[in-house]
Amino acid sequence: MLLVLFACAQTQTVATPPASEPAAAPAAAPAVVEEPALAVRNVDVATLKTDKERGDIKLVDVRTPEEFASGHVPGAVNLPLDQVGARIGEVDAPGAEVYLVCRSGGRSAKAADLLVAQGYATVNVQGGTEAWKAAGYPVE
Repeated sequence: MLLVLFACAQTQTVATPPASEPAAAPAAAPAVVEEPALAVRNVDVATLKTDKERGDIKLVDVRTPEEFASGHVPGAVNLPLDQVGARIGEVDAPGAEVYLVCRSGGRSAKAADLLVAQGYATVNVQGGTEAWKAAGYPVE
């Protein structure tokens, strides 16, 4: 019996878990990086000339075929304003800016807005073909 009492009197050692470390703050959600919205880049005819001399650019003349035939910036492709949205794939290179020109800059600005809305990087040539000719640059 003594044994039983002695056995019952012994304290049992219960292991206590180590003090927990402060809980880590929940991981923050990854920051959302928004792509900058595309914007139309406007250039004058002198910049167009310089850019053409530096390398191959995609230049689209959005005037009517008759206007285009009467003289255009060398290397331009004719896609009239009412067709440019549907046919831009014919001249667009992935990641390349599309330069747009018309007679004076109004229609090319409209085309640029249309293409930006479709995700294209665009450059509007201010002053258009008239400014190109006035600067003394050649036309085809």
